[in-house]
Amino acid sequence: MFEVSVSEAVNKLIKIVKSLRGFIIAVAIVLLIIVSLVLYSGAWPPLVVIESKSMQHSNTESFVGTIDTGDMVILKKIANNTEIRTYLESLADGYQTYGEYGDVVIYRPYGSETQTPIIHRALLRMEYNTSGGGFDIPVLGEIPSSMWSVVGGSKDWHNLKAEIVLTGIGYNQVTVRLNVSTMLSHFAQTPMVPFSGLVTMGDNNRGIADQMSSICWTPVKADWVNGVARGELPWFGLLKLWITGPAPDGPVPENSKTGLFVSLGLLIGVPIVLDVSSMVLERKGKHPGVWLRSKLGLKQKIEAPLEETPSGAKEPQAKKSKDENAKNAPTLGSGSKKKGKKGKR
Repeated sequence: MFEVSVSEAVNKLIKIVKSLRGFIIAVAIVLLIIVSLVLYSGAWPPLVVIESKSMQHSNTESFVGTIDTGDMVILKKIANNTEIRTYLESLADGYQTYGEYGDVVIYRPYGSETQTPIIHRALLRMEYNTSGGGFDIPVLGEIPSSMWSVVGGSKDWHNLKAEIVLTGIGYNQVTVRLNVSTMLSHFAQTPMVPFSGLVTMGDNNRGIADQMSSICWTPVKADWVNGVARGELPWFGLLKLWITGPAPDGPVPENSKTGLFVSLGLLIGVPIVLDVSSMVLERKGKHPGVWLRSKLGLKQKIEAPLEETPSGAKEPQAKKSKDENAKNAPTLGSGSKKKGKKGKR
């Protein structure tokens, strides 16, 4: 009686596991993806949700391959700022990420842990000239001279203290004004000593660099950078935005919502349909693999027929013992005459 109840409990448990196998497989896949992302990223969390439209290439439509509101971007840890390719540095060889030249960086303004990290494109690199008190921008000597000018000063990239004007920048070919004198005056009003770093700007920020706004008026130091953006998971960050509240600077593109709903339908619906179909076929006495091969017109696997052994077990006919083969083989009869050479007596 006890053995029967245990057997029934085990059978019920097996049925429950089978009914949940789709869910178990989905959870296992998600965990595998998370572990892989962490190993690749080298940071936690490995994904960053885009909460603003500062990197969008359109205010009304999102695109796969650009950074839009509601996207999730993979963060890749880097050793130092020298690994970052800026917009101006990438013009020569055409290096691009997310639809434009250069790398996109994620950094903490002023290194603060309390401020929301900023994800913007690295525009150029500034090096503080300790002897002259200005900034050097060496990349200006490598790009076409028609792309830049100096207001109120000689056109030289050494020890700059005036306003730099860059033209034809970004997907919308904007003009960027970088007032070095304003940056130097900010430093003079604080106990901070001027330092080298990156100038950053959102693709959709109409040519206003972060250093010319309240975002971060100083160059971005190396230890403020969390990493660079590598790859994206479009639309799925909308789930977080809907839970925490609307995007802070405007509505989300409608095609982003459509893309999210379609993706969720496929991720959730396909495994359920496959699992239910498999259960229905099994109840009808059909093996899912055999049924699928027949529908696809593939050749079925043929197994060797089994025959009864003296012990009652079945074994393939192809596996016959050597003794049986020897027994059926033709032999010389005892009365047969052997022909050979006659020996001398």
